Formats: sequence, C-alpha cells, structure tokens
Amino acid sequence: MKKNVLINLVVIIVLLVAGLLVSKNDMRNYQRLMDRGNIQDGALIFPSRSQQSIPTALRKMQAHNLHDFQIYFIQKKNPDLSYVYMSKHLTKVPMNSGRYFSENDFASPIPFVVLGKDVYKNTYKPQTQPYFQMDNNYYSVIGSVGMTNTKKLNRHIFISTSPNQYDKTQLKHYQIVVDGNILHHPQHLKQMQHILKAHHLYRSANKINNIHQTWWIRWGVTLFDLLALAIVVIILCWFAQVPMIQLLKNTPLRGDLLADFQLGNWFKFFLTEAITFIIAAAIIFLKIPIISTRYMSLYLFTVFIVVNIIAAIRIFIVKQQKEWQD
Repeated sequence: MKKNVLINLVVIIVLLVAGLLVSKNDMRNYQRLMDRGNIQDGALIFPSRSQQSIPTALRKMQAHNLHDFQIYFIQKKNPDLSYVYMSKHLTKVPMNSGRYFSENDFASPIPFVVLGKDVYKNTYKPQTQPYFQMDNNYYSVIGSVGMTNTKKLNRHIFISTSPNQYDKTQLKHYQIVVDGNILHHPQHLKQMQHILKAHHLYRSANKINNIHQTWWIRWGVTLFDLLALAIVVIILCWFAQVPMIQLLKNTPLRGDLLADFQLGNWFKFFLTEAITFIIAAAIIFLKIPIISTRYMSLYLFTVFIVVNIIAAIRIFIVKQQKEWQD
C-alpha cells in the first residue's frame, strides 16, 4: 500500500514536470509570436510588384467592403519597420507604456507610431509628447512595446496607416502579410490579391521578421520530451499494478467469481489513478501558467487512458492464463 502511494506521488511529480515543460514551451512560442508582431503562423503573404502606395491599396479594399483583417507592410530593406492597418479585427502586443493602435488611428489622416522599447529610448521629447524622427519627418509616438526576451519586438517600429493617408510608399518594397478572419473567406482573399496585384500567395509559417515559426519549432522537441515523460508514467503505473497482478494470479477463484474479482481490482486501480491524475491536473492548471490548456488536457487524458488500457490488458492476460491452466 505504501509502495503504491509513493509510486503515485512520483506519477504526480512527473506529470507536473510535463506541465512545466508545456508552460515553458508556451512562453517561448508566445515570445516568438510577439517577435513576429503577433502575426499568426497561418497568415498569408502577398508578394507584390505594384507601384501603388499603401493608402491607395487600402482605399480600394475599403471600396470593395473588405474587412475583418489585419494587414502588415513589412519593409524589405528594414524588417524592423512595418506599416499596420486593422479593420474591425484588432490585435495587440505587450505594452510597456502608452497604448497600441485603435480604430480611430486606422481612420486618421495622420500616422502614429508605436515603438519597441529599445527604439523608444531614442525618441525626441520637446515636452511630454515623444516624437520619432524618420526620413526627415517627426511622428507622434503613442506607445512602447516589448518583453524581456523579445529582441525583435523590442526594436520594431510600427506605423499606423489608413485609407485617409497619402504617402509615397510603394507596395513592391514591402512584404505584405494578411491575418485575421478574412483568411476564412477565399473570395475576399481573391479580391485582395487582385487589389495588391499579387500573382500568388502563400502561408507565412516560413518566415516573418526573420522569425521562423514552423510546427516543429513550436512543438517538436517538447513533444519528444512529453512522450518520454508519458513512458515514465506508464512504467511507474506498471509497477503499481504488480501487487494486483500477483493477487489475481494466486487467487483460487474461477469463472464468474474470478471475473468479478478482476473487475473489482481493475476498478480500484482505475479509481486510484483517476484521483492521481485529477490531483496533478488541478495543480497544473491552478499553479502553472499554461496557454495551451487544450493540448495539456488532451495529453493528461491520453496518458490516463493508455495506463488503464494496459492494466485491463494485463488482467485479461492473467484470466486467459488461468483458463488455459484449467
């Protein structure tokens, strides 16, 4: 009994380690996502050679009633600078001070700037309002963004753009990335592709702001670690079953009495492991910061099911062996 209690305590510890791994992986992926300006890996890239300006393209999108999207125009010669426009579907990045762009900014004839915290240090402050100088122009800075480990985000320059602005930008000098609910509307994407004069489009999982965000980078190594921990849990539960298996082998019961006895022992094991996994899950979700709660829940549920299936198979094998002996 004491041995099984100790084994289940170790199982809880191993599952907590799995939770910590997922938490660490979530933080790493979140930092990468923020380094990409909060652009999801499923966003679309529209390569364009058009000479039309960014506001001109936005006016055409507005005329075609395209909305529910974010569009980023990332400068090719300087990936740390991007023009941003969002229609109805607004996203944010971690703020250090001030605020991020609002709907009013994306309708303003005047561009505003949000700076990474490393760039923010170089702003010009004649009074309380900071300004950022670029191409002999001064832009009003409305906020500073960044985190401890987001080097790309910390030095990025976000400039709001809108259909009501006029500038000398040309689409061919920018990597155009589209994100948001519009990705679920192929017809709207075709209209946008035509407006941007992009011959083709492709998913952005390969590279944005020089930050790779493929599935393997996000989950590959962590998945192997979680698999290794799952094997450890299965082995521990295998040893926890040893007294039960020995008891089943040595019992003189046969027939229906043996079946009832086996079922009762399996249910006792099932209940014990259920309590063990519930305790582990409660600690994980209450004490460990996890973003991927769905994946973590699926992992715990899968390991729990596998452990109990193995226990049921071992009991069935013992039953078959007894029948052969008779």
